[in-house]
Amino acid sequence: MSIRRMTTRTGLVFGLLLTLSSCDAGRSASPGADTTAPADTRIEPRYATEFTKVVIDPETPATVQLAVQACAGLYNRRLGGSVYTRAEDNDDRWLAELDLTPSETVAAKAFLDACLVEFPTCLRYAYDAQRTLLPSILTVGAVLGAVPLDVDLDVACGEVVFDATVEFAGADTPALATEHAAEVCLAETTGLAMLNPGYEINAPDLAAPDITRDMPSALVDYVYLRKLFVVFLVNGCDVGHEENLVLQATVDAAPWETPLGVFGYNNSWLIGGYMHEAQTHCLESRNMGAIPTETQNLSFFSSRRDPITDTTELKHNPRQEITCDPAKTYVAFVIGDGDNVRFIMSTRNVWLQQRLEDCAREENSCAPITWSISPHLPHLAPDVLEWYYEKARSTGNDYFVLPPSGHFYAYPGSLNEKDGDRFVASTEADAALLGITGTVHWEWLDAWADVETDFLPRYAKVGGAIRGIFPINVPYMFPAFPWWEEGDFYRVLEGGDGGEVVVFRPRQWRGIHGEGQGLDEPFYLTPEEMAAELGAYPPGTVTWVYLTSDGGLSLENSFMELVNLLPDHVELVSADAAAALALQATAWGSPSD
Repeated sequence: MSIRRMTTRTGLVFGLLLTLSSCDAGRSASPGADTTAPADTRIEPRYATEFTKVVIDPETPATVQLAVQACAGLYNRRLGGSVYTRAEDNDDRWLAELDLTPSETVAAKAFLDACLVEFPTCLRYAYDAQRTLLPSILTVGAVLGAVPLDVDLDVACGEVVFDATVEFAGADTPALATEHAAEVCLAETTGLAMLNPGYEINAPDLAAPDITRDMPSALVDYVYLRKLFVVFLVNGCDVGHEENLVLQATVDAAPWETPLGVFGYNNSWLIGGYMHEAQTHCLESRNMGAIPTETQNLSFFSSRRDPITDTTELKHNPRQEITCDPAKTYVAFVIGDGDNVRFIMSTRNVWLQQRLEDCAREENSCAPITWSISPHLPHLAPDVLEWYYEKARSTGNDYFVLPPSGHFYAYPGSLNEKDGDRFVASTEADAALLGITGTVHWEWLDAWADVETDFLPRYAKVGGAIRGIFPINVPYMFPAFPWWEEGDFYRVLEGGDGGEVVVFRPRQWRGIHGEGQGLDEPFYLTPEEMAAELGAYPPGTVTWVYLTSDGGLSLENSFMELVNLLPDHVELVSADAAAALALQATAWGSPSD
């Protein structure tokens, strides 16, 4: 196929070749049944009874890692749960936690050689010369079912079904490559992912960073399983920029439902934090949110069994039944960042193990605590989700809440009206499936007034799943509700049918060594200082604290230290209980009302 050069500045008409394209032609060369769709939409799901473990040593070249992860996705597409990759310690940890034993263990290069026998079609590309185009190259490879092989990689290929060195010769920028991939493959894809091909994060010019590192292979297996459309347009969220116009045109033309969840991670434009990680402000259509998933083996976990779809499948601790005592102060501690599936697969696993060890001690800090947990785990990694629920039951005091901001990591109040309604409905469905009643909620600093009056009341429904909303201001240092009175720890919002939902004042704890300055200072208290603050709240207060590790905080150095320092009138509760107590207190005329 010869490439037709597209011009991003003149109308952005893709002329999408959706019925006859190179990707369509290549489909017949892909071996095995096409089971790329999510597990719950497959007509005849097939699950492996044994699996192969592939060991990827850290020194394995990036080109081999990309090919191996692509192969893992192809194997798991053909037979669910047949290949698992070991690229870091976390991967071994999950095999042990879930009591999974591979039938064989092979090295990466041997696995790649065997893969190219089973899947003899490949896509050729030039890693060094086409680094910025890798997202689009992976898109084409995933749709074709073709293993991506660098031209300098000395491995055999049965048939080259796409030569990116030729096909992308006239599309030598990320924008043009994205347009071309959309032209030939968009109709075959099932969703969007953003994967950084190796741009410098702290570049002097954030709009034009250099490639300074290898492309990580995390999530490539899932890209190949699901045929995701991969992009990484550094200026894709700069409204009016040619890359932004290309991204908007791609999303508009795609066969994907909105609001659109974006897999991977947008780690461009680091200014204190990543400016576009939530995706909601990325496009003028305001119809995207993030599903942070920079981790491997999602093709394995999502394909090896049926997803969790029934509200009775997850067995969780009974909700706390507490009668509000106006002489007490009630505080819910919420462990944050559960929207990030990589955190779920790594640090949060470690934290929960520390929690279990602590709760097993005779003298412990096993007071109630709430974990934010991704609502996408029921289909991305149902076994992992069940493990978290099982461990929570073992303590009797561990609970769950939806992470920011419910169904996606997003700024929901900025979504367009239709997608905002869909977002609320999806969040309610997530809460019902997970058996919880609360959600952490993030918004950009200038949106809270409209969000309080227009968006959050959508959750105030009679019989609705969401009863408590736990906001966090973004960026952290700016207050979310500056018009609230100082003693307002929460407000109760009423919906159109008379239903109610509790919205709490934000309070986060990020570090314990007093590193904060100015508006940041309250986020870096020592455990002693935090205990004193909570103890000084007026009797009858119901509130919460969000724990996040980006300031050096851990479960051990914060919560576990704090519990034994609290005065007797401060009672720790779950997030669900905090919402229920706030509704009780409001009905009784608490000072927090």
